[in-house]
Amino acid sequence: MGEELKIIDRATGKEINITPEGSLGLLALGDIAVKPWREMRKASGYEKELLDRVAKFKEDVERKKAELKRKREQKANEQKNS
Repeated sequence: MGEELKIIDRATGKEINITPEGSLGLLALGDIAVKPWREMRKASGYEKELLDRVAKFKEDVERKKAELKRKREQKANEQKNS
């Protein structure tokens, strides 16, 4: 990230870290905190990791749907043949 942004909590005087996961506090600060957060996500590889997890989850859901469909068809065939 080219420009470092330091956000200080006025109540405690401590610096707030910007992490790839983010926080509601960063969102509440608006554009000034969201832009560096997005840059950090991309630079850290977190965004790609998150997209990979979503893709894997989607594949798992599709596989489970296919299994359920196959089981329903198998059950329907068994009932027909009985």
